[in-house]
Amino acid sequence: MTSAHPTLLFITDPGSDTAVSDPPQAITLMFNEPVTPAAPAITVHDNAGRAVPMGAIETARDGRVLTARPADTLAPGTYTVRWQVTGADGDLVEQDFRFAVGLVLTGDGSAAEGPSTSWTDAVLRWLLFLGLAIALGGLAAERVTATARTENPALPVVRSPVVPGALVGLVRCPRSRRGTRRIRGRGERAVAGTVRSRIAHGGRRIGPGRRGGSGRPPGVGGRCAGSVVAAEGVRSHANVAAPGWGGAVTAIHLTAAAIWVGALAHTVRAVLAWWSEKPAVRWVVSGYTRLAVWTFLVVVATGTVSALLLIPVSALLTTTYGQVLVVKLVLVAAAASGLALTARLSLRTPERTATVRPKIRAESIVLISVLAVSAALASTTPADSSQEPAPPPPVGPVLPLGTLAGQVGVGVAASDGQLVVRLSTPRRGDYYAPEPDQDFTLTGRIDAAETEGAALSWRGCGPGCFVAPVTWQGGDNVLTLGAAAQGRQGGTVSLLVPWPTEPGGDDLARAVAATRAAADLTVYEAVTSDTTSGVPEPQRLDLPADFFLAQEPYADGTAPIAARLPHQGETVRLALGYPAAGMNVLLTLDETGRISEETLTDTKHLVTRRFLYSEPGER
Repeated sequence: MTSAHPTLLFITDPGSDTAVSDPPQAITLMFNEPVTPAAPAITVHDNAGRAVPMGAIETARDGRVLTARPADTLAPGTYTVRWQVTGADGDLVEQDFRFAVGLVLTGDGSAAEGPSTSWTDAVLRWLLFLGLAIALGGLAAERVTATARTENPALPVVRSPVVPGALVGLVRCPRSRRGTRRIRGRGERAVAGTVRSRIAHGGRRIGPGRRGGSGRPPGVGGRCAGSVVAAEGVRSHANVAAPGWGGAVTAIHLTAAAIWVGALAHTVRAVLAWWSEKPAVRWVVSGYTRLAVWTFLVVVATGTVSALLLIPVSALLTTTYGQVLVVKLVLVAAAASGLALTARLSLRTPERTATVRPKIRAESIVLISVLAVSAALASTTPADSSQEPAPPPPVGPVLPLGTLAGQVGVGVAASDGQLVVRLSTPRRGDYYAPEPDQDFTLTGRIDAAETEGAALSWRGCGPGCFVAPVTWQGGDNVLTLGAAAQGRQGGTVSLLVPWPTEPGGDDLARAVAATRAAADLTVYEAVTSDTTSGVPEPQRLDLPADFFLAQEPYADGTAPIAARLPHQGETVRLALGYPAAGMNVLLTLDETGRISEETLTDTKHLVTRRFLYSEPGER
């Protein structure tokens, strides 16, 4: 008979709470029975809650397998899959799980990321950032060199490549000859009216000025650069983490850095061209210094905000993103406090002016390296706190247990040296809408018969996930957990964790066969969604055994995780885990091998059942 309550058995490529290095071509779900896809049956959302376009649902194996294919290649990051199917009698079943692309979520916690830098994107971004620096920095520094040529037209023209063909090609920014002429005219008048007679040596004016600047129209380059800045802000990591203002912070940061680097490059060219005119050299370097101070402060402020938004301090040295960020900080500090500061101090005395040229040349090389590191940083997956590494793979058999603490679902996976606890609460509102962040808290301790109890030291392993190292004692371990969730009633629960366990797959197959052979049974069932409201009155159900088993996730005699608990006497208990569905089942068998008791927990319910069998001749 077909089950009315389909259970998700397995998720293939990617699995629940796993990571893949390459974007998956399809998401495949395998159920324990044929299902009817809802509309929509499978949706995918990125870490910012945006829906990912998906193709039509494909079915296989008589409706037991559903497959959905992303319409586009998934970018590196964390994704949430939500599925919804209907059983044979119309019951709707729904769940969700997460996976990651380009993140090693199954690491040991010391390295939360794998090789997550796209070096092709980094090289292309570096070229783009160089073009942006030439445009914005050239526009800013050209005003300083223009004032020098206003005072001394004999100085060689230092043209800033504001509108190079490479930058125009990258952003495909349209030209406007008419607008160019208009901006140029205003620029010349403004420059000519600025500082006069300030470039002097011994009270002597370098020369009268009639026209300034290089004749370069700043408008077109500025508009093209603005397009690049806006695009980079929109697709930045910060904009994903904090839509809107995160992108604005990135855009400001990139603009300030580009002006700093580009202005220095233009200044270096001017210093080299005017080296014989020391007053002009000091003037242009001093003008750049004033500009660099402000851009440096903006770079530091916006960079700090972005770093705090994207990565915890603890991950600075343990993740690729953090290590690249540290390299960038070192280079910025070297450029600003080392090379830049010594170059400015050299301007205070004419005797030391000769040392300026090598220092600002070295500074420009360091700042170009900063752009390269920034490009690598923008092409590296950040390790923010919402992308915590999942627990390490279990060693040996896994003991799955579950319960309900108030209104908070508690799922436990005990393995050799490790305890994983997953907390969950029922979803509110539209199931397919992005789920708001839920704040969970967890405390716990373990007590054993012959050892002193110890508090558990947790670390996060994803939304609602906690992992702690533990040493299990032989025999019964009492696990006490205090679970809480914002907006939900939590509670304290205790679970008995007997150790060690053994595989229980064969025992489960025999128990299902023995129960099915009983023909008829009576079930006393109690269901609750809140253990703080007391134990509900059990309901009696007289059912054919085959019909009842058809409703159970273990109807075919298998489970993804099946463990046999240590026992005394003839009592056998089996712990079954369905991690893809967030479900755990604890079965107790009678002396004939039939199921006599059952405790089933999922994200919403705690179900307890007691089975009574009709003896031959009673009916």
